[in-house]
Amino acid sequence: MSERASAGPEALRPKYVQLSRQQQSALDEVARELMDARTRTGGQRITANTLIRIAVDALLAQRSALVGDDEAALREAYFRALGIQDSTVG
Repeated sequence: MSERASAGPEALRPKYVQLSRQQQSALDEVARELMDARTRTGGQRITANTLIRIAVDALLAQRSALVGDDEAALREAYFRALGIQDSTVG
């Protein structure tokens, strides 16, 4: 279990992020699918915020792949490093 997961919500700090309508809908859908697929009851809920925290950890773990002067260039370089072809949800 990661330090963040075991620390509890009081250790988390809010950060505002702007998402497109499609990104928000897709995140909510994935979170619902993961909650529905859970094999045990109780415990920590899986939410869009859970997925965002995981994505941030992945980004920070691969920070050397972040090369570029704007969002489009950073996205292209990062997703290329991950082997992902189409990185745009919406």
